[in-house]
Amino acid sequence: MAATTQFTGLTMPVFTAFSWAGEETAINYALDQMEMFIHELHGSLSSKTRQELPFSGLNRAEQCVYLAASEDVDSDIHILFYARPMSLEMQLVLTDKTVLNKGLKMAVTQPTMAHRVITELGTEWSLRVQQMQIDEETQEVSHYADLFKDGLVKLDQETAAELFEKTAYLNSEPKWVTPIYLSRRFPSEQIAAMSRAVVSVMGDQVDALLPVMNLLTGKTGKKRKKAVKKKTVKKTAAIPEYQPLGEDGFVYIAELKPLHLRRGFINMTTEHWPYFAINSRTETRPVTVYYDGIYDKGCSVWRLQPHNMARLVLSSPVHLWLEENFEESSAIQLNVTRMEDDDIQIALKPVD
Repeated sequence: MAATTQFTGLTMPVFTAFSWAGEETAINYALDQMEMFIHELHGSLSSKTRQELPFSGLNRAEQCVYLAASEDVDSDIHILFYARPMSLEMQLVLTDKTVLNKGLKMAVTQPTMAHRVITELGTEWSLRVQQMQIDEETQEVSHYADLFKDGLVKLDQETAAELFEKTAYLNSEPKWVTPIYLSRRFPSEQIAAMSRAVVSVMGDQVDALLPVMNLLTGKTGKKRKKAVKKKTVKKTAAIPEYQPLGEDGFVYIAELKPLHLRRGFINMTTEHWPYFAINSRTETRPVTVYYDGIYDKGCSVWRLQPHNMARLVLSSPVHLWLEENFEESSAIQLNVTRMEDDDIQIALKPVD
């Protein structure tokens, strides 16, 4: 009996094979190695993740391997891996019109949550949302336009909200479907140097995609463990910069003084503190700050005595960004939102 070939990693010949046009033997070898990789990866996933992606295999025609939610791969969400000459590309793909409708409805209803779920993948990831036209007679699908095609660092909250609205509308129309692709490339030399460790590394990447998968397929996300009484901030004539924001939040525009820039903080008002207070004894509240495509969980909001003014105190990285991008007397906009798990997110951006 012949010995079973053991998977030892994705070596450089796997990647270089795809740069040799017409070298069928080399490509078949590479695809065999990729097939071993995907079955090893699937077997290493947690039982929870395998329940979400119960199918794995090789698509020889498309020269890729997949983890899929359905045996009919394109009918539901799936993850593809392509070996390129210079990289291993990982793609999260959803092209089915019916499933897309569910996820897009959730994204439109909770745009801040949806933006965070997607962009927390990191700045190494890219997003492509297509507008595809469906022929009424043949049902054939053809490319019409890209609604978004860029790195996640370019997907700010306003852009994301507009994208969700437009994509949801188009996908609800009979003549359109709006496929979504999230992708990341890993250098081939880096992958080859991992040997068998590539399985655990890619397993971690698959786990990181689960919240995005739940979002795009319209499954319920994290719920608050207990009901939280929402605290509202009254709109008053004394705070013209204050604007209500959906999803239990607000927008505030602050003027930066020299001391703010030097010390790394942003003042709000006494009207804002009740929004952050957990109870009457609360003095500080940890928050997540989103800036320049990055999430920072090292910031907090303080209550300043004696007037209970709210002050956002920045971590060192966010403080550095503030100093490098703002000047004395310039304005900064704070988009403050309470998330599903009761975390408070504050998105910072310049005022045009």
